[in-house]
Amino acid sequence: MKTNYGRLGQEALFALNSSSKQAESVQTRLLIGLLRRNQDTEYGKKYGFGEIKSPLEYQKMAPLSVYADYEGYIRRMIDGENGLLTKEPAIYYCISSGTTGEAKYLPLTETDLRLQYIYAYGVPFGMARNYYKGLCEEEVFGDIFQIGEFAKTSMENGVMNGIRSGCVYQWLDRDGEFDAGDYCVPKEVLFPKKLEDLLYVKARFALARRSIRAIHGVFINRVAGVMDYIWRNWETLLFDMEHGGVDSGVCISQKWREFVTEKLPPNPARAKELRLLSYERLKCGMVKKIWPNARYILAIGGRAFSYYTKKMETYAGDVPIYHYAYAASEGIFGVAERMGRADAYILFPQAGFFEFLPLLNENEKEKEEEEKEQGRPLFLWELRLGGRYELIFTNHSGLYRYCMGDVVQVVGWYEKAPVVRFCYRKNQIMNIAGEKSNQEQLAEAIRQFSVRMNCEITGYCVREDVSDVLPGYLFYLECQKPLDCPLAYAQEVLDECLCGVNYEYLGCRRMKEIKEARICYLMAGSFGRYEQYLEKIGRQTGQNKQVCILNTKEKIQFFDRHRLDG
Repeated sequence: MKTNYGRLGQEALFALNSSSKQAESVQTRLLIGLLRRNQDTEYGKKYGFGEIKSPLEYQKMAPLSVYADYEGYIRRMIDGENGLLTKEPAIYYCISSGTTGEAKYLPLTETDLRLQYIYAYGVPFGMARNYYKGLCEEEVFGDIFQIGEFAKTSMENGVMNGIRSGCVYQWLDRDGEFDAGDYCVPKEVLFPKKLEDLLYVKARFALARRSIRAIHGVFINRVAGVMDYIWRNWETLLFDMEHGGVDSGVCISQKWREFVTEKLPPNPARAKELRLLSYERLKCGMVKKIWPNARYILAIGGRAFSYYTKKMETYAGDVPIYHYAYAASEGIFGVAERMGRADAYILFPQAGFFEFLPLLNENEKEKEEEEKEQGRPLFLWELRLGGRYELIFTNHSGLYRYCMGDVVQVVGWYEKAPVVRFCYRKNQIMNIAGEKSNQEQLAEAIRQFSVRMNCEITGYCVREDVSDVLPGYLFYLECQKPLDCPLAYAQEVLDECLCGVNYEYLGCRRMKEIKEARICYLMAGSFGRYEQYLEKIGRQTGQNKQVCILNTKEKIQFFDRHRLDG
């Protein structure tokens, strides 16, 4: 059945507004309802869910938890046992992208999937409709260029599995009834039988469809990568469009060569139209030049993706980017507050039950004392503007008081629901001598370095360097152009930038506990090849975040092979 995007968007926004106005009561009812439904599960009996009557009692009765606390239950669930974590069965197992290299399986119930459909899938359409109030719906909604693909995969027991960003599409098409008519690619491309690199295929179909209204992706680095691919392969793509063939240098299987040739006959008129665009000026505002009716771009970006966000903004021109969701494998926590604003997510009260551990700020210790004395995490309605907190989450799929490790900061309010920005993950830090450099600080140091050196950093990652008497940081940098300065000078500047963003790092350097940061340069295209490598070994790339801290042997070996000095 064809989706009515305008109606779905309006209904989703109504749900968001309604629950946000009653955030405290919605959260309390949600928690008590979850506990009642699951009181007879093995986990519920263990922690007395049937006796809990308030959020405060919940904090006293149920412990904080991490994935290891659920691993045994989940293994038993996969083997066929029921009633362990939730009364409602799991209909999908989310494969976590993980931060340690170890795959984690997280169960999702249909309730969880319906919430994701309403908020992460539906709200963006409502936000787009509000942004273009002066246009009729036919001018706002239409053909979608979906960057991702959603191979239908399953566990040995037949239950669907895959990445979080793809679960809604698999669920919507569980009976083969999802209408892909509004997507620029045929359904076979949207739901391939196995994971393959279909970038060329998707680009060909997208270029052929002048009427595209929206570009949908997950993380902005992937969407920017697709735009890069189109720009860099412009002539090849147009030549193939004009003649209806596939260039011999394109790396796709014979199956997909034949598919493209069959579905996309020669289109000299569209190729001629696109060739009228000046290639020299194509990059700036490219989206609107290729697709004049484009209304918005869906992709998660912001400070954590600063390089790719800036690059995508160049491609987007005046087409707004909606940084649509704050999410993880464990849940969809928030939706972007509005079009065109990054790092501002409304924590919607129906997502699950939220708790927050306050983080002490050196400049605000007095204000924190009252919260510290409470000796407990805070509830959603107890947060304050500007405060930083570690997120604890209870979802609809069997995670209770789960320590996410995410640090968020309250940047505003949407009715009575907090608007937050994601700062960093606590387990994604560099910590050699107690300096605890987080992703936020590392990204800012790289930004300052690029400004001081007047260079464009295509990508970076860092690992601990123990090759000398003193340990230190080893940065892998992929630059748009080679730096015109001695390596020693570049390392000195980068180290100064690190000292400037992290006082603890500065102290460790002064005490000679950490040596000066080192740099090694990467071959051009290294980060693009890393995504290709992940695809080759069967990792779904739709959920890949930009790699930052190299915390596995596999990652280190890959980037070591791509060093220019290697």
